Amino acid sequence: MGGYIIGGAVHERVLAWARARGYRVACGPLEAASLAIRDVLDRQTAGQIDRGFFEENLRALVSFMPNPGVHARVLVVVMPRPAHSVVFETSDRAQTVVIPPTYVRYTALFEEVACGLREHALPPGSRLERIDVPLKSLAARLGLVRYGRNNLTFDPEAGTSIQLFGYATDAPLPLPAGWHPGEPELLPECESCPACRDACPTGAIGSDRVLLHGERCLTWWNENDRPWPTWLSPDSHHCLVGCLACQDVCPANARMKVVDTGVVFSAAETTAILNPGQDRSDPVWRSIRAKLDRGGRLNEEPLIGRNLRALLASRQAAAVAPLRST
Repeated sequence: MGGYIIGGAVHERVLAWARARGYRVACGPLEAASLAIRDVLDRQTAGQIDRGFFEENLRALVSFMPNPGVHARVLVVVMPRPAHSVVFETSDRAQTVVIPPTYVRYTALFEEVACGLREHALPPGSRLERIDVPLKSLAARLGLVRYGRNNLTFDPEAGTSIQLFGYATDAPLPLPAGWHPGEPELLPECESCPACRDACPTGAIGSDRVLLHGERCLTWWNENDRPWPTWLSPDSHHCLVGCLACQDVCPANARMKVVDTGVVFSAAETTAILNPGQDRSDPVWRSIRAKLDRGGRLNEEPLIGRNLRALLASRQAAAVAPLRST
C-alpha cells in the first residue's frame, strides 16, 4: 500500500501502545491533512458531490487545518469495532435491532484514545488535539486503509468494522527521508465485483464512478430528520441507524461481530418511542433517555422513533409477504 509507514518511522512507544490494544497507527506530515481536504474539495468542484449533502455533511471537515506553528505531525489510529444490538419489546415479541460500528460511544472514544496516547505513548508534555478533517481520506493517504467501491475504508484484518481517529501533535515523530503521503487506493477485489452495488437498497453505489452518491445513501437518510423520500422503498429499512447492506455482502469484508449492549426497552418504553405525540415529560422518558444515552449517538429521540417505526414496518411486511404468496 502506497505511503505505508508503520515501522521505524513511528515512535516505538506509539507502536507498542497500538499493538497492545489491537489498533493500527500511522503518522505523517501536516501535508497529509491538506491532501485529505483537497480530495473532498476536488470532488465537490467537479460536481461529483451533491451541493446540499456537501454543505450539511462535509463543509466542516474541509474548513479545519492544524496550525503548522503548533503541530508537527498528524496521527491516525484505526480501532477495530463491532456492531451492537439493542432490544425493543413490543406487545407480541422482542425485536433485536442492529447498530453498525462507530455509533455507540463514537465521540467519547476520541478522548479515551487521546488520553491513552498522552499517558502511555507520546513524550511527556506533548500536545495532541483532535482534528476534524476527512479521516477516511487521511487514513488512506497514510497507507492504513484502502477504499471499497462502497466508499467505506477497509482495514486489512477488520474490514469495515473500524473507527478512525485523527489527531495533530507536536510530538517529535520522525519520518523517513523523502517520505510523502500516498494516493488513496481501491481494493483490487472491487475492480470487477458488483456485490455492494447490487445490494444497495437506494442505488447510492453507481456503476458510473467509484464515489458514493451520498445524497441517496440510506445512512444519510437515517441520520437526518427529513421525511423519507418517495423513491426510498419501505423495505430498505434494516438498521436502527446507518446501513449494513453493502458491508454484509462484501466478499472482501471480515465477518462482522455483533455485541449485545444489554439495553432492553420495555413494551411501555417502546410504545412511547414509537408514538411521535408522546408527552416527553411522562416519567417513562427518564428511563428511555438513560438507555438511549448509553448508546452515545442514539440519544436523538424523535429520530430514533421515526427510524424504529420504519424498521418494524419493514419487518412486518416481510413477515406477511410469504403468507400472501401462499
